[in-house]
Amino acid sequence: MKRKALATRERGIVAAPASAALDESYRLLFEAAPDAILVVDRAGIIRLNNSEAERLLDASVGELCGLSVEKLIPLSARKHHAKLRESYAGTPRKRPMGMGLSLSAMKLSGREFPVEISLSPMKSEHPESADVIVILRDVSERLQARRTERELVRANALARVSAGVLRELELNAALREVAEIASDPLAAEAFGIFMLDTEREQLQCLAAAGVLRASIQGRSIPRSDRLLSGQALASGTPVLIGDARAVQDSLCELLRELGVRSLMMAPLNDRDRGNGLLVVGTREPNCFTTEDIAFLEAIANIVSNALQRSATEEKLMLSQRLESLGQLTGGVAHDFNNLLTVMSGNLQILGDSKLEDRYAERALAAAARAAQRGTELTGKLLAFSRRQTLRPEAIDVKKLLASFRDLLARTLGANIEIIVRTEPKMPRIVADSGQLETALLNLAVNARDAMPNGGKLTIDASRFDAATDASVLSPELPAGQYVRFTVADTGVGMSRETLTRAFEPFFTTKGTGKGSGLGLSMVYGFAKQSQGHVSAYSEPGLGTAVNLYLPVSEAKLPKRASANAQPLVTAQGEEHILIVEDDEGVRAVAEQFLRALGYRVVAVDDRAGAVAALKANPGTNLLFTDVVLRGGETGPKVAEALHAIAPDLPVLYASGYARSALPLQIALDGELAFLRKPYTREGLGRAVREVIDRATNVGAKPKSRSGKLKRT
Repeated sequence: MKRKALATRERGIVAAPASAALDESYRLLFEAAPDAILVVDRAGIIRLNNSEAERLLDASVGELCGLSVEKLIPLSARKHHAKLRESYAGTPRKRPMGMGLSLSAMKLSGREFPVEISLSPMKSEHPESADVIVILRDVSERLQARRTERELVRANALARVSAGVLRELELNAALREVAEIASDPLAAEAFGIFMLDTEREQLQCLAAAGVLRASIQGRSIPRSDRLLSGQALASGTPVLIGDARAVQDSLCELLRELGVRSLMMAPLNDRDRGNGLLVVGTREPNCFTTEDIAFLEAIANIVSNALQRSATEEKLMLSQRLESLGQLTGGVAHDFNNLLTVMSGNLQILGDSKLEDRYAERALAAAARAAQRGTELTGKLLAFSRRQTLRPEAIDVKKLLASFRDLLARTLGANIEIIVRTEPKMPRIVADSGQLETALLNLAVNARDAMPNGGKLTIDASRFDAATDASVLSPELPAGQYVRFTVADTGVGMSRETLTRAFEPFFTTKGTGKGSGLGLSMVYGFAKQSQGHVSAYSEPGLGTAVNLYLPVSEAKLPKRASANAQPLVTAQGEEHILIVEDDEGVRAVAEQFLRALGYRVVAVDDRAGAVAALKANPGTNLLFTDVVLRGGETGPKVAEALHAIAPDLPVLYASGYARSALPLQIALDGELAFLRKPYTREGLGRAVREVIDRATNVGAKPKSRSGKLKRT
């Protein structure tokens, strides 16, 4: 007996207690286990369970024993589980918890919940028929904690992305920061931001992150609406791909070459169209969930809003710059018109003198031509600053373009192919027809200069609804119906830097002496003053297209009377005229002109002088005053002060601005007489004569030198 006990100790076996005590100990251990324990036989029948299993699975005491284990499997996986159980029974082995498997069980009450499961076959002389110990652990709280942590991480990433795109002014730098921040919460091996090029034909990766960053940065793929990536762009909806090997798509092919299997795409939408894609991939299949695609879509929404804001700010900055330039050029043109009035006026006075020196005569004529060119230049500046005089009328677009084509053929030359297209039914537009023709001619000449070896010029007129198509335009264009004139060429095109400055006055890419740089600025000013808009698109080597938008006529406007129908008159008189002009040179010219026409003149430079002059000369017949005077004084204020003394005194206003472009605070009533600087002696004489005659109700009959109009 002692020898047998010694042998058992030598084999490391300790004598067991009595069988009943051992069974009780095992039962207590079985019941005390914190996890649910099931013993399942080869047929999948539960033979034994602890009370924790009954609690976890919503079973009553004894309800689990004899039940098929498939009853605890969710319906969606039940059929598949039976095959897995048979396979496991053939080669039973230990499988510990924490294998990274996503498993679910179902309570007898029907509710599914996430679990971790370990499997351990019981020792038996026949392993293939041995029972299996199954331990289940409810991981709902753990997964919820992980989900909460993941949501916090992703919420923080969204906040960082939002802050980044607001802080970073340079687009590519902002996109790189977005890629770096957003890739980590998705455990992405490849994260790319692909943007459409200006032709919307290629998707190029402008920013990338992840271990595959270097392999996708800068790569381009063709865009096609027939492919999945093109459909995502067109529909504006995200895409989740479990295995990229099963998808025919150029973007998927690019990533598939890098070993990517799981893939997500989220479009970057600009109002109603896609401008790019956020693309995320990993080398494991079926890695992404609906939560992942929702997070990526949230990132895409932030980036889309940032891109829209950036584009709007860029257009606003350009508009503000052009507006500032317009104010500057308008002010310069106004002051220059005063100088031109002095120059051209004195030249005209000198021209009336009989010069015996022929050289002096030629010099005088040359100076007069230069003054005229200066007048034309200020007209262009006023056009850009929207301070020219426009005469809007209802224009038949088809007729205008039909007649315009002949002019283009003569102007552009034989090496330019001209194509003019209009829609079958075109509405009338409201614009100044002469200025419209000038604008189109400027665009055509610019196009010709961009095609030194010849090419094709296309002028296309079509309807445009700013309410539905505003996504392609500046927000400056109000909703409404327009006609869009597109002038497109096949020339050398412009870079992005050149395009942003194309409408600035005096900006030109032509050689010295080959252009004033005012052609496109005149078109810009004309479009804005006509309540329209102008935009340009260009690619180096491909050509340029300029779109001019003008409003559709809502009512029939009267046709403008022909300038030839108005008689040319030269007016003289001997009435008394009071001149108010703060510029000494202009005042001297006006005084000299009127005295030469026979009028009696008193000239002063401010309101106080005008009041004193009127009191001294109560028989004054006309006030001729500049609109804008120094020190905040204005012509209308002068007239108001004089009307307190002589209520019926006629007034003729003059300004270097066009009437329609005068500052709002001194805008003139449409019935008031107005003369634009610089003026000639004849122009001033006709204006004075007409105002005096209208005031005395004489009409337009011929008059003697004492106030009669003479027709010539």
